[in-house]
Amino acid sequence: MNKKQLLVVCAAMASATFADTVIDFNGQSTTGNNNAYIAPPVNGSYDWIDTGVVFSHDVSFDGGGWDGMTYSSVNDTTTAGFGNQYAVYGDGMGLGDTGSYAVSFQPFAQRQIVTLPVATMVQGFYANNTTYAALDMLNGSGFSRQFTTANNDWFKLTIEGFDNGDASLGTVDFLLADYTGATGSIVDDWTFVDLTSLGSNVSALSFLLSSTDNGAFGMNTPAYFAIDDLTVTAIPEPGTIMLMLFGFGGMVGLRRRFKC
Repeated sequence: MNKKQLLVVCAAMASATFADTVIDFNGQSTTGNNNAYIAPPVNGSYDWIDTGVVFSHDVSFDGGGWDGMTYSSVNDTTTAGFGNQYAVYGDGMGLGDTGSYAVSFQPFAQRQIVTLPVATMVQGFYANNTTYAALDMLNGSGFSRQFTTANNDWFKLTIEGFDNGDASLGTVDFLLADYTGATGSIVDDWTFVDLTSLGSNVSALSFLLSSTDNGAFGMNTPAYFAIDDLTVTAIPEPGTIMLMLFGFGGMVGLRRRFKC
């Protein structure tokens, strides 16, 4: 059993989840301060759990790089560039102007970032641009160009669902910026992304960002987006989760091998 499976099992053991669970990240601590974020300084896997759901977070380059998902309470909608990579755009706050939100950075190939404790339906989540990506698209930078209708520019998020056998359940596209019409616009407010078309057997989600601004080394647009209020339907009660644990090979053996 790999680490991700073990985390999912422990999440299931620790969580008494309910139907229509909303994961708002407000329970995640950013060291007790506003305007903060979680960025471990040492290489490794720092997957984290909220309401029974596991979010991938990997750190590389001696803490200088990362990918996956982290959580933040940064409120900075004016500072451009990589140094402000953990801030949401718009009003700079999480949905409802309270608490934390999550930020995803996915610079490489699409991979599974969100793992559910059991297969279920994901209603969707609220998405927004980060300040880093938004200001690069609005103004351009030394690494990316300003978006224009003349170039028919766009910045797209693709969400893919997977069942517990890693088979694809389909994809949903959401445009974080759209300059393909007469006037261009970028998303600057929390906007709901409906994922019910993926069905009721979703075990994991992956995210892929793509853009019309690309260079020799791939996409030039910063590969970030913000997420809040992930809504999951019909996660079983604890009794059903216990049955799932036995399906993974038995609780006794798991407790001996991995301390939750």
